Amino acid sequence: MRFSILIAVFASFCVGSAHAQVTISHGIAMHGDLKYGPDFKHFDYANPDASKGGDVRFAAAGTFDSFNPYTLRGVPVGIPGSAETLMASSGDEPFSEYCLICETIEVPADRSWIVFNLRPEARFQDGSPITAEDVVWTFETLKTKGHPRYRAYYWVDALISRITDAFLACPFLILAI
Repeated sequence: MRFSILIAVFASFCVGSAHAQVTISHGIAMHGDLKYGPDFKHFDYANPDASKGGDVRFAAAGTFDSFNPYTLRGVPVGIPGSAETLMASSGDEPFSEYCLICETIEVPADRSWIVFNLRPEARFQDGSPITAEDVVWTFETLKTKGHPRYRAYYWVDALISRITDAFLACPFLILAI
């Protein structure tokens, strides 16, 4: 079962983009084409045969009082890889993102909205599946309780709330957030 999240940015979608061609892809590039194809197993700079297991230690100056990297209060520890995102950037390809928790994305040519199709095998550490509701909850929590830098980053919500009524008039559109 696939869960989709639709983030709409422009109200013109209902009138202008309704018939736009939608691209389904494993990633998105700001400029040009993606370097890696849809079936790539690892980035070129990663060694899939590297040793597995063992311990890792990270150095940090000062102290911390939270493992939550998105907290408004306290000092987060900043452990790399402690949280995953829907998409991940490549270290050898600037301005491109590849699906990580999502399996594919759907985007029209004008990039006025995006659908994230989540991987069925995407799981939390306890083994429970990651759902669209989890992603929406995370987004809402960052906007309302997260650090101000995340509130500013997700300014798109102001546009979404202003155009919700326009989307409700579009019978072909299901707005998930």
